Amino acid sequence: MKKIVFGALFFASITVVNAQEESNSFQIKAASVQVGVLSGSSSISNISDFQKLAPTSDFQELDVIGFRRDNNFFGSNGPAFSMNVILAKPANENFARLNTEFRFGVSYQQSDVFNLSYSRTDEFRVDTLTSMRNGEQSFVDSIYDQSYYLAYTQRHIMLDGDVTISTNPNKRFKFYGGVGLSLGLSVSPSSTISYNTTSRLRNEIRTDDFNSDFDSESTYDSYRNKSGFFGRLYLPLGIDFRVGKTNETLKKYHLFVESRTSLMFQSVPELNFTTNTGNATTMGLRYDF
Repeated sequence: MKKIVFGALFFASITVVNAQEESNSFQIKAASVQVGVLSGSSSISNISDFQKLAPTSDFQELDVIGFRRDNNFFGSNGPAFSMNVILAKPANENFARLNTEFRFGVSYQQSDVFNLSYSRTDEFRVDTLTSMRNGEQSFVDSIYDQSYYLAYTQRHIMLDGDVTISTNPNKRFKFYGGVGLSLGLSVSPSSTISYNTTSRLRNEIRTDDFNSDFDSESTYDSYRNKSGFFGRLYLPLGIDFRVGKTNETLKKYHLFVESRTSLMFQSVPELNFTTNTGNATTMGLRYDF
């Protein structure tokens, strides 16, 4: 992975130098790094997809008879990371209100391309308690929960290129937006199947007496998959804050928050080509040269 990252940085640097040679009006202005979380929607999938992704698994469709399929409304979450160099024209009076910048860099993110979730709850009456004081009866139930979670996860390493337009860069706060493209590979994709059970006792009157009877077990199996190509179209949107107001050194540092709403295209060699959407929300540090 380190070789891929360093190779991507070298490629990005060559691209930047060539861009400068072709147009003397643009200069390397800054560099930035940002980290955050990718929140994505998973593509529609079924058990037969996972049987192809994990052919040696013992999991079968018969295992979830009587289970309820859960809707994963919030999709999947994973880490997101990006490093960039920024090109821009030198500031002047005619370029004070709107500022166009070109960014080139590398990114990493992780997301569940496919996921499935099934759950089932069974309840059994195990005892009846009678109060010695007033003869009132209460019932004790045994509750047994089962759940399956299946996920196909890709980790993407990409080369990024985008163009952004911001408000007045001479102000301490600025807002920016733009459009970008990423191309890369999925690295070490994997499929996982987990099975979880919990059992507990419930008293309809005094549930606190039965907390010690809670028990849970989990099994987790992981399967390696083939790598594939990846691409995304994204819309960067952010807020930038210059740290220093009068100090010349601190004025070179910026803190920013950025979202990248993305349409992602990925190949799954065991299946086919698929698309899904996501949004990377990150915080970053920028340094102006």
